[in-house]
Amino acid sequence: MELDKLHWNILALLQENARFSFAEIGRKVGLSAPAVAERVQKLEEIGVIKRFGVDLDFGKLGYSLKASILFKAQNGKMQSFLAHISQMPEVYQCDRITGEYCLVMKVIVKHPNDLENIINQFSEYGEPTTSVILSSPVEYKVVKQGS
Repeated sequence: MELDKLHWNILALLQENARFSFAEIGRKVGLSAPAVAERVQKLEEIGVIKRFGVDLDFGKLGYSLKASILFKAQNGKMQSFLAHISQMPEVYQCDRITGEYCLVMKVIVKHPNDLENIINQFSEYGEPTTSVILSSPVEYKVVKQGS
């Protein structure tokens, strides 16, 4: 399916605020609420929209420390490591990457000793390299047509 300018405008608005009603979106893009609903449903069906979610402020939830962990798995331990981290609530993002490391993860913890415990767990499966995240100058961007 080829996305037209209206699809991209709807996607930009939903990225901005997924709680916009179809009527609000329709007013902003020049469509009726049912027409917006139909387009959103189609975008969901074809997998362009994977899910709707909430952007949390981890600090306000008591998670005072964020870290990025590069990980190089030991031979034969990748699948068991992936199964392990999928059960860890502290790991909120994990991407498979190319290069010297095979994964990059973002974790949240309440205390520095929690981060140390995670690093120790990861060391059983391979080599973690950890960087504490001081700030996130670009935390989220709306993806628009032509981006």
